[in-house]
Amino acid sequence: MPTPHLISYHAGDMRCDAQELAALSVELEAARQTLKKKKAAGEIGFLSIPGSAGDLKPVTALAAKTTKNFRHLIVVGIGGSDLGARAFIKALARPGKGMEVHFIGASTDPDEIAALLDRIDLAKAAINVISKSGDTIEPMSTFLLLRKMLVAKVGAKKHARHIIATTDEKSGTLRTIADREGYATLPVPPAIGGRFSALTPVGFFPAACAGIKIVDLIAGAADADDQFWSASMAENPAALFAGLHRHLARRDGRRVTVLMPYAEALREVSNWFRQLWAESLGKRSDSGFTPVAAIGAADQHSQLQLWTEGPADAVITFLEVEKFKKNFAVPNAYPDIEGVAYMDGHTFEEIIHAERKATAMALTKAGRPNGTLTIGSVSAKSVGAVMYMCMLATAVAGEIMEVNAYDQPGVESMKRAMYALLGRKGYEL
Repeated sequence: MPTPHLISYHAGDMRCDAQELAALSVELEAARQTLKKKKAAGEIGFLSIPGSAGDLKPVTALAAKTTKNFRHLIVVGIGGSDLGARAFIKALARPGKGMEVHFIGASTDPDEIAALLDRIDLAKAAINVISKSGDTIEPMSTFLLLRKMLVAKVGAKKHARHIIATTDEKSGTLRTIADREGYATLPVPPAIGGRFSALTPVGFFPAACAGIKIVDLIAGAADADDQFWSASMAENPAALFAGLHRHLARRDGRRVTVLMPYAEALREVSNWFRQLWAESLGKRSDSGFTPVAAIGAADQHSQLQLWTEGPADAVITFLEVEKFKKNFAVPNAYPDIEGVAYMDGHTFEEIIHAERKATAMALTKAGRPNGTLTIGSVSAKSVGAVMYMCMLATAVAGEIMEVNAYDQPGVESMKRAMYALLGRKGYEL
């Protein structure tokens, strides 16, 4: 009997009949075959990730050296350069198992930067600055400030041993700086865009410094990859997720995508997915989705009202964890007070599963489509599988929507305007 895959997808009440699903399966199979050809031609860089386990040694070696020499790791990045690492750290890092990892560079809010610097002795910190080009203002301005303060703290000669630059292997502003200063470097794969780069040195180095087994992240991605290429459409989470969202958008105008983990450890996975789905697929005014990062059970009490009785424009997908690492039972403190007595003996794991089921039932009753992605537990393998599955779903959606899921021309327009506002040569408003 084959070993079950790490992810299962229950479509729940997606408001689709058998005829619609059959037609959708044909469309999805065509998309899969197109992606297969593009993979063979080397046209989609991230599809090579599951086979990259042999490329991890430089990352793990540098992480081991950094962990030995420093207590803190400050990750300086934005968007695809840090959201993946944030997801790994939130889900998998444990106190005492590695370095303390801190994130900065996603904002130029000076108060936020000051608050971080108040907490950390830079003499005990390594800095991982991440930018493929080195031209992104937010992380690079933050890096220049940290570098100045680090030089003042440890001296110009010693500061270089504190800095690791994750950047283009051959060219770019950050590559020029790293080569001049003699910083340790890790490559941003040239064919993999930022929002698809979590399962590369971009996300792996911070994860490894936090004590996370990055080989297990790759193993999880490989499992999701095998599932995508081998499973029927009825048992294919990536294809179904993409296809059902596209179908419901075309048929009913449902263009809001809600990803709602019922596990605090997976909160940042939802935030990472938000960029992946929005930036990859938001290319035309008549298509694309607005992703919403939600969390169970909190958003039952803040957004469920909107989803059940507000505009019928959302598709909600729960991300369920079957088994938690710890569990507690509710004590029988007040047996004579019915408002709390009924909870006696129920475990917190039971309660969180009941919360998800109740939310799904409320949505179904209101005629609002919803489904559930399920993993057995939160582990490096399952997190790697979920995130790679989301990348595959995005690729499939790009094919059936006929958009380029790998560029971001709207973002480039903003960057040019920002360069002009700040006086960079060659850029004008």
